[in-house]
Amino acid sequence: MTSSLFAAVVAVLWVASGVLAALVLLGRQGYRDLRWYLIGAVLGPLFVPIAAERADRSVRVVDLAHEHPRAVGAPVVVGVDGSPGSDRAVRLAARLFDPARVPVVLVTVLDPDAAGDADDGRRREARALLADRAGWFGAGAEQVVTEVVCGQPARGVETVATARGAALIVLGRHGAGGTPHLLGDVAHRVSRHAAIPVLLAERPDRRPDAGSGEVVGATDTAEGAATSGGGRR
Repeated sequence: MTSSLFAAVVAVLWVASGVLAALVLLGRQGYRDLRWYLIGAVLGPLFVPIAAERADRSVRVVDLAHEHPRAVGAPVVVGVDGSPGSDRAVRLAARLFDPARVPVVLVTVLDPDAAGDADDGRRREARALLADRAGWFGAGAEQVVTEVVCGQPARGVETVATARGAALIVLGRHGAGGTPHLLGDVAHRVSRHAAIPVLLAERPDRRPDAGSGEVVGATDTAEGAATSGGGRR
């Protein structure tokens, strides 16, 4: 093996080890900022302990709307990320639940890096998104509670639901672009591991049956969630 070929192999392994550490340790915990992957590519194996330290962080609530005490009982938690799948979940929740009678909590999960700066643009966009989706509940919009949390998406949704003693989690089947942004793969994880029943809105790209309304199979899904006792651990 020539020295140039050896150097190229070492360089490839160096970059690959750092990027792999970013993907495995940070990507799975909700870090989506490309700068982490660039740092990993530069530092290579030296990035492994850095990524491990960053990944070992719990979910943090960074923004909580004012509580509205008029609605009593176990709440319904709805995952929101602005994708068509998420929007379908919000519409389904708005059709099934009146916030004046059943507490509704809309939650979105941001990259853990957004936890450090209260003026972070991502947090402002998240608050605006939740406020807009709360308006979809019509007359009960003012009683919808919104939460912005930072951390791993599936864990963030579960943490909010558990902390609030939720009776149900409502999610779309796919997140932004069909990728595991907040929903999609996250919906799969939450449905499998949450101890709380999970209601999944139908895929946005699936055509509803004639006369079935907007969401295909919503009744069957809701009945299944209500009787399943949550996912499997």
